[in-house]
Amino acid sequence: MIIGLDHIGIALDNIEELGSFLENALGIPLTGIEKVPERKLKVAFYPIGETDLELLEETGEGSTIAYFLKSRGNGLQHLAFQVDDIDKAVEYMKSKGIEFIEDKPKKGARSRRIIFMKPECTGNILMELSQCE
Repeated sequence: MIIGLDHIGIALDNIEELGSFLENALGIPLTGIEKVPERKLKVAFYPIGETDLELLEETGEGSTIAYFLKSRGNGLQHLAFQVDDIDKAVEYMKSKGIEFIEDKPKKGARSRRIIFMKPECTGNILMELSQCE
């Protein structure tokens, strides 16, 4: 079911600032920037081993990142676990009492299928399931 830690999402009002630090001070290369219009996001990816740092910047009002930034400021926003079959993982987790924010998985960055668990079910930490297509 869970293959590993896919990425760590970091919400920022400006991804270039932290991106520059990651590239210049730590030597971590940028592997891509993608816009996700349906989620009003710009996303930058920095790999560390098998896991990515996913820098998230809002591109429009009303996004979950805009809300996060207004209420908490820049910071760690979520953890994402890679799964081999997201539909089976969701079904299994629902059978264990885990609730999800969305009704079903949706398209995320890098053409992945994603779904977020309700933080009240995960110790108030936003967690995501992610499946590569």
